[in-house]
Amino acid sequence: MLSGLALSLVTACSVVPYHPDKTTGSTGSYGNVNQSNQSVGREIVQSAKLQMGTPYKFGGNSPKEGFDCSGLASYSYRLNGISIPRSTPDQFKSGQHIDRNKLSAGDLLFFRTMGQSVSHVGIYIDNDTFIHAPNSRKNVQVDSLDSAYYKKRYLGARRYW
Repeated sequence: MLSGLALSLVTACSVVPYHPDKTTGSTGSYGNVNQSNQSVGREIVQSAKLQMGTPYKFGGNSPKEGFDCSGLASYSYRLNGISIPRSTPDQFKSGQHIDRNKLSAGDLLFFRTMGQSVSHVGIYIDNDTFIHAPNSRKNVQVDSLDSAYYKKRYLGARRYW
């Protein structure tokens, strides 16, 4: 039982319930990325990049306490005026599906890193790279979507503006 709990803390994102303080923000049409929307995505990425090196913390929502994957995503979006669900499964259920060949900075990428459902999220940067809070052994960092580990576990992407 303890080993199962330890494993989940090492490999999973938080499943903190979603309690929005406002409706999911929208700065444009889902799926259509114009210059203004690209700017929003780049700002989200910049907000996440400022958290590079912040420790992983299960359930973490801030630079002070640390981040889990969905906490980093919701924090980076919130700093840019967009409220998204807090948990990875709820983030995956909302937003607009985006094909991998149409990814834009700021889109959320979802992965199955444990179990049979979505369990991890990262923020797309560009050139098949993304920023995320991987697990309790690592800090917020950039990884490649084309790495063997993430390529095999990729489930899809969502856009929220």
